[in-house]
Amino acid sequence: MMGLQIFVRLLLLTCLLQTGVRSVKDSVFVYSRIGDVALLPCTKPISAGCSSVTWTFFRGGLVRYSEEVTRGRVNPDSDKSSRTTVTSNCSLVLSDLTVEDAGSYVCMENKEAVTDAYLSLLSVRSGSPITELRPGGNLFLTCILFTYYDAGSCKSYSNVIRVNWLDEDGKQLPRDDRRHKVTENTRCNVTLLINLQAEDNNRKWSCQVDTTENKKVTFLDFRSSFLFQNTLTDQTVKPPVTEECLAELPISRIVLCAVLPLMVCIVGFFTWKSDHKRAKISAAVIELQDVY
Repeated sequence: MMGLQIFVRLLLLTCLLQTGVRSVKDSVFVYSRIGDVALLPCTKPISAGCSSVTWTFFRGGLVRYSEEVTRGRVNPDSDKSSRTTVTSNCSLVLSDLTVEDAGSYVCMENKEAVTDAYLSLLSVRSGSPITELRPGGNLFLTCILFTYYDAGSCKSYSNVIRVNWLDEDGKQLPRDDRRHKVTENTRCNVTLLINLQAEDNNRKWSCQVDTTENKKVTFLDFRSSFLFQNTLTDQTVKPPVTEECLAELPISRIVLCAVLPLMVCIVGFFTWKSDHKRAKISAAVIELQDVY
């Protein structure tokens, strides 16, 4: 009896598949960079005006679900509302991307899923203090691809995605040599340690995302601009500048240096004159008192 029930269910499922009664949706993988703009396509033709379209957002790990677009209009309660627009073909555009935007987006028409769009975002961070940006210093860079499920782990795409560090010529840096050390924490979390030399000033280092379907889907550059052009041993000690009215001073300071002593002399003259006059008057008063 149990075998007959299983056979009937399989027969019904086969009939449904043959008659086309099934949900078919597209999967799209979108890669962008923190701060950039991402276009999430709704891949199938939808009725004009997008009034039947809903976009939902899901982020794995710390589970989060929200409805970003309802009936073709951006949800004002969404924390992405100010950065979200809907195109004429009902695709979703996100601007000023942040880490929290990485996730799974679903375009639905009349509650039927049309497109799954998986957004991953690339970020490069420097762990070195700015004083290390000089010849002889160490530059520590971390490149992370924030995936829709778990940032930096690539769990769901372990054989699909890889993050690499490249030099200025676009060549992959060696894992470990005299100047570079590349550490792959995961396929989507790779660190680079560089022992800087003088020629590295303003040099470009690139973190690139490769997939099995498409080489170089996105990349992000970092330039090692030096704070100090020379090391401390190369710097010359200059004598302190004294507060004098030199020729190279601004005109306003030259005028001040010239006028200030003159003003002091004038004030001193009038003060002396006033004191001298008061002294003469006092002497005259004393003489009159003596007469009387």
